[in-house]
Amino acid sequence: MESASASANWLQELLGLMGYATSVDTHLAEASPEQVKANSKSYWLNINADGLQDQQIQRLIGQDGAVIDSLQYLASILLNYRLPTDNAEPESHDFYTVELNGYRSQRLADLQSLAEQAVQQVRETQTEFAIRNLSAADRRHIHQLLEDFPDIETQSQGREPNRHLIVKLVQI
Repeated sequence: MESASASANWLQELLGLMGYATSVDTHLAEASPEQVKANSKSYWLNINADGLQDQQIQRLIGQDGAVIDSLQYLASILLNYRLPTDNAEPESHDFYTVELNGYRSQRLADLQSLAEQAVQQVRETQTEFAIRNLSAADRRHIHQLLEDFPDIETQSQGREPNRHLIVKLVQI
């Protein structure tokens, strides 16, 4: 659990530099089959909301989750950074989810619902469905959610900041 402790310490120190006196708890989440195959781990970094004022929590989450998404992106990039080693085996890529005050859990539930609605609409209308205004992490999550539907395919289109996700029936 050395990586978990190091990741919690890193985020806690970053938050301290930002002026937030709080702690960070971490736990290892269940890894997807792809993560297991790649020898990767999935960590949840939970920012302790005790002692934070509502305004501070809102600032850390940001409009439409922009700040917490940025913290999660930084965690992913910086905590996976490794100096090259002499052994030829590739390093695993761990996954980090930053949680604060239930925001991420609620967002994942909302994305699950959105994905299910998109599948239902695509099946009923036989036309593609565009989901707009998603972060890259949200698009990736919906791609992963819909991988298990054999009749549905997804693709991202466009360029940031107007990139969007297309859900459609598999063409046979």
